[in-house]
Amino acid sequence: MRDLNDAIADVETDIGQVQAQLAARGDQCRELIKEQEALHGRVRDDFNALARLQAEAANDAPPMLARDLLQQSSADLQRRDRKAAVLDDELQALLDIEQSLQQRSQEAVAARDAAGGRWQALQDQVDTTLEAEPTYRALQDDLQLAVARADTVERMASSAQSEHDAKAGAYQADPIFMYLHRRSYGSTAYRGWPLVRTVDGWLAELCGFDRARREYATLVELPPYLQEHARRARDDVEAARQPVQQARDAALARAGGDPLRQQLQTAQGAVAQALLAEQLHRQTVDAKQAQIDGFRSWTDAEGSALLTALARTLSAKSMDDLYRRVAATASGEDDAVLEHIHRSRLRLGEIDGMVGEHTREMAVLKKRLDSLQAARRSYQAAADIERRAYEAPSYRAAAPATVAASFFSTTSSRSTTRSSGGLFDLLSGGSSRSGSGSSSSSSSSSSSSSSSSSSGSSFHSGGGISGGGDFKTGGGF
Repeated sequence: MRDLNDAIADVETDIGQVQAQLAARGDQCRELIKEQEALHGRVRDDFNALARLQAEAANDAPPMLARDLLQQSSADLQRRDRKAAVLDDELQALLDIEQSLQQRSQEAVAARDAAGGRWQALQDQVDTTLEAEPTYRALQDDLQLAVARADTVERMASSAQSEHDAKAGAYQADPIFMYLHRRSYGSTAYRGWPLVRTVDGWLAELCGFDRARREYATLVELPPYLQEHARRARDDVEAARQPVQQARDAALARAGGDPLRQQLQTAQGAVAQALLAEQLHRQTVDAKQAQIDGFRSWTDAEGSALLTALARTLSAKSMDDLYRRVAATASGEDDAVLEHIHRSRLRLGEIDGMVGEHTREMAVLKKRLDSLQAARRSYQAAADIERRAYEAPSYRAAAPATVAASFFSTTSSRSTTRSSGGLFDLLSGGSSRSGSGSSSSSSSSSSSSSSSSSSGSSFHSGGGISGGGDFKTGGGF
């Protein structure tokens, strides 16, 4: 019985090693397939770039460069040449219109500046006349005095607010001062029991509350007062400015300023309209330029379809033919693209060979795994028979020859299995014992059925790496 258990343990160890090798080969194949897919994408992109370069070179080179690859490509390229010329003509027409709009804007700006100059000259003349009138000078003096007063109050309010921000925090951080301040100590609103009044008096003397209260009140109350005073000063400025402006407007009207003001407003409106028209037309020019850029970069629908067909045809050509074609162009960019394609194709060939080698190794390992699993079922069936015979009441009366025959048959099967696995033991070195626990746990429940099928039928496992089926490159497992 112990020999059978040892045999089962050895077989399960071998199974775990083979399964680990299968998993390792599978992981390697997955990584290779990922690299293979990435390289195929790069090759497609490179052929698209090569097709674009060849098509562009065909515009200034003999037809053998790209036009001979497809029957319809020559006509397509010629049609694109004509369309490119039409787009260039349309863009030039739009640029001519833009130039005329810019000229119109410049003329409108010049007319506005002239009207503004005449209006400013009239204002200067009226101001000179008004300054000679005592009544107007008195109004101006009142306005200047109000402005000076407002500026002074604004500075005082700003200074008071800055002083409050800088100093009020120190008072508010003093707990004794704030306690007495919240209790309104020193004012008629203060209330307290005699003992509390005594303690508050000691605290007030300790922190110098009387002086601090006056200073804190100034810091808190002065900024709002000055801000209100500044608001009234600004109102006074507006009140003093109104008679000055009214007197000035009346003098301008008497001097004929209304027509000049109307001319200036009309000129300003003309400038706004001219600039708006120029801006809108600029958007049209930009859209046409974007269309031309997309056409020249082959990103339009027709160009993309043409490049796709051309790239497909180029990919079917031999490398010698491709090298001959890129050598005929003046640009060196297509040479670099073709070298990249060549390196990618070499690497793809290496990957195909490595994937094929791993697939063959996995097939050998799969056969080895099937053999080991069949041996494990045989050992487990023999162990189950021996255990049932040992547990039966008539075990002691059983013929010794029967038990011996069972033992020697399982021992011979174990020796045969070990000798048949010598080649595969080279692949199983250093691997872990993965999966053996689950295999041994299920063998006991299926011992009766496995014992009947172990002599002639082969075991077929399900999915997974060890479950059968060939490995297919490019499609996963």
